[in-house]
Amino acid sequence: MERIIKLFILIITISFITLPVSAAAAPSVPQTYNPYGAPVKVTLPQCTKTFNAGYEKLFFLTEAAINNSNFNIEEIQSDGGYIVFSAGGYKFLATVISFGSNKAILKITPCNNNYTFPPLIIRNVFRYVEMNQYKKF
Repeated sequence: MERIIKLFILIITISFITLPVSAAAAPSVPQTYNPYGAPVKVTLPQCTKTFNAGYEKLFFLTEAAINNSNFNIEEIQSDGGYIVFSAGGYKFLATVISFGSNKAILKITPCNNNYTFPPLIIRNVFRYVEMNQYKKF
């Protein structure tokens, strides 16, 4: 019994001695954590994509993609073909432009013209539209 108590005290002592070392070695989370990744410089061609969908369908798919990604929609105007939304502390303007009878262009640009932002934000919208552009609704 005495041996078990000594072993227990030894284990507790060793754990208290090594505790500050392991806490200092643990990586710290930066204060400005962004779930969409690090901001990088994005070019305008990366913000524009042409889809094989009509104007109306692409507008609804864009709205659904923004909603699916849990971004905050701040303003929608279907006549003008734009949606203002915010994600990760950045504000974006998604514009749908008709291009032929069955094609349309989706352009997502930052509202403040600062093209340094996480590109995953616009990639999420483009990926959702690509996966759903041939579905009927």
